[in-house]
Parts: sequence; C-alpha cells; structure tokens
Amino acid sequence: MRRGDRMAILGPNGIGKSTLLKIAAGVVPSDAGKVEWGYEARPGYFAQDHREQLGADSRQTVEANLWEICPGEPIGFVRAQLGAMLFSGDDVEKQLRSLSGGEAARLLFARLAVEKPNVLLLDEPTNHLDLEAIEALVEGLAGYDGTLVFVSHDRWFVSRLASRILELTPAGINDYQGTYEEYLEACGDDHLDAEAVLDKARREKRRQKAAAKRSAGGDGVGAGGDRQRIRDLTARRDRLTAEIDRIEARIGEINETFCDRTYFDRATPKEVGKLEAEQKKLATKVEELMAEWEEVETELEELAGAGVA
Repeated sequence: MRRGDRMAILGPNGIGKSTLLKIAAGVVPSDAGKVEWGYEARPGYFAQDHREQLGADSRQTVEANLWEICPGEPIGFVRAQLGAMLFSGDDVEKQLRSLSGGEAARLLFARLAVEKPNVLLLDEPTNHLDLEAIEALVEGLAGYDGTLVFVSHDRWFVSRLASRILELTPAGINDYQGTYEEYLEACGDDHLDAEAVLDKARREKRRQKAAAKRSAGGDGVGAGGDRQRIRDLTARRDRLTAEIDRIEARIGEINETFCDRTYFDRATPKEVGKLEAEQKKLATKVEELMAEWEEVETELEELAGAGVA
C-alpha cells in the first residue's frame, strides 16, 4: 500500500477479509509471510466484533475505557470526546458489557479520535449504525488525510470512499487501481457475498410474487383485491410495530438493570446469566420482526407504486 490509499477489501464471506485486517493490526499472527509497516505509520484498528475488542464481560465504564488511553488529559477532555460521539450524562458511566452494538461502535470511534492514527483499519464500520450515523462517518472519513483500509458490504459506503479495490477470490487476488464504479465497469460484477446474493434473490422473489398476486386479482378481483391486501398489510405492519416497540422497551429495561452499579453485587451468576440470555433472545426476535416488517413495507410500497389506494 501507498500512503493516502483508500482501499476497500471485497470478497465472499469466509474468505478471510476480517482475518487479513486482524493480521495487519497485529491481533492474530499470520500463517506465513509478514506484516511490515512503513516509517512512522501508526495504524488504528476498528474490529467488526466490538465486544471482543472492548471486552465483552468488562465492568469498566465508558469514561474509564477512553481515559485509559489518554491518562494525562483532564476529565473535561475525556467528556468532550465522548460528547462528540453522543455519550452524555449518565451514558459515560455505562459498563462496557451493557453497551449496544451502536454504542460500542461509537466508543471505538472515540478511541480512534483520541489516538489519531494515520492508518485506519476498519472492519465493517457501518454495522449497527443508522443511516444518519453512516452518512456522518462517510463525511468524516472523506476528510481524513491518512491511509484507509476497510472491509464493507455496504456498496454506497464503498462507492463514496474507495480509490482502490482489493478483491479476494478463491482463484486469487484482484488488485484494482480505481474507484468502485470503475471496478464494476471493468469487472461487470459487484461480487456480493453469498448471503447478500441470497437476500437479493429473496427480495426479487417477493416482488415477483406480489406482482403475480396483483395480476391474478390478489385476495379479490382487480383493484378491490389489492385494496383489501393493503388493509391487511397495514394492520399487520401496525401489529409488528407494536411488538417491536414492546420488545425494545424490555431490552431497554435490561440494559438499565445492567447499568446499575450495584446489580452485579446483588445478583447471583445464575440470575445474571438468565437476564443475559433473555436479552440475547429478545435481540434475535427483534431482528426477525424487523425483517418481516421490511417485507410488509416493501409490498405496501409496490402496491402504492402500482397506483392502488
């Protein structure tokens, strides 16, 4: 790599993209070869597994975690850095073990902001971020004057930042010197991983199914059947929204419990484990419901686009 490169590493799941970054960051050793950084290169690493990097079971607070890398700075400096990443008030006292995926990501970005590396190694940095946060991240990285190496399945993110594409394939490496759009034009393929291809196929199948249902009259005859379908879908969407809100409220309650400094002194390991298991189960359920909600919303949009009211 050359100084100033903005390299996106692409390839199917399981081919070793994250492992490559871990080797470059010195997190895991290589089976062969070596990593050699140039003079005065200072790499900073953002792991895809935030909890692994921060410490999944750590009771350390957000504030203490950031302060440990800049012990000579006053508390005001630490609070300002955390505030820039939307940690305010009691948020800075949250234990690492109770952070959501988005909060853990923001803390890692705060650490990178303090460390000021001139090489950034980012593994799926858009995971757990909402659209507004992703746009802010792109804006910040676009203004970054160091070297950027990142793994991402977000095509918009890649297209906004990459000036070089390193594609890993079972047949070998394709090192393309150019933007993502130029790479697509030259290669004729976006090389989505298998999971993304499958998801794309499922969406296309749902669209075809909805179109076929409209063509056949749906649940009724012509527009009348479509209108009934819209009513049914709207009611289903509202039920899903209410259920998602209910589960997220319970997840919030569990997070608040974990944030209570005295909880882990009072609770038995069995009680803690039970609550953690419930939290994990609820998080999985929310993901399932969100996927179902997106399917319903997609079909509603298709019906609206067909002029059905």
